[in-house]
Amino acid sequence: MLNRCPACAGIGDDVVSHDTTQQGFSLAEMMATLAIAAVTASMAVPTMKNIVVNGQRATAANELVSTMHAARSTAITRNEQVTICPSSNAERCNDDAQWQDGWVYFIDSDHDRRVDANDKVLGSTTGIADVTIQSEDFEQFLTFRPNGQIMVNTTSENSGEMLLCDIRGPEFSRSLVLHVGGKPQLMVNEATNAYAACPTT
Repeated sequence: MLNRCPACAGIGDDVVSHDTTQQGFSLAEMMATLAIAAVTASMAVPTMKNIVVNGQRATAANELVSTMHAARSTAITRNEQVTICPSSNAERCNDDAQWQDGWVYFIDSDHDRRVDANDKVLGSTTGIADVTIQSEDFEQFLTFRPNGQIMVNTTSENSGEMLLCDIRGPEFSRSLVLHVGGKPQLMVNEATNAYAACPTT
């Protein structure tokens, strides 16, 4: 006969039962989760759009500033007038072209603000999508003198600004200001005519 240990009495007598049944989401819980996901997605779309448009505007500003620095440097080192003008074909100045269509810069040997046979084209930039670049001061051209200063239509006009807008309207505009010394400075919402000139669509 097998003797049982008195101290071990009761061990194994009680069996703990675990319910292994897995509970899924109810329909209400699933609908709530989908609603939260939809709201999160709708918030992410404008944020992504702003990132893209900010990048396009920054690209336009950087390209324009880079061209201005190069044109000014060439004017000083070559002791020549260097002109930048709007161009839709990246080869010549076009009267009907806007700055956002692109531009060329060149050594303006005869000072006529046009790309002629004797002028040397130094570089060009193609159009920038979804950005407009406007200027009352530099509507058709801007010229750097051999001393690095800006010249507009007459020798007395030595400064001006260009307005960069995107599809979001004037409150997101940037103003590229050129002072008498010829060095461009990008300003945030400083354009005096920003709200009148920027398109809203």
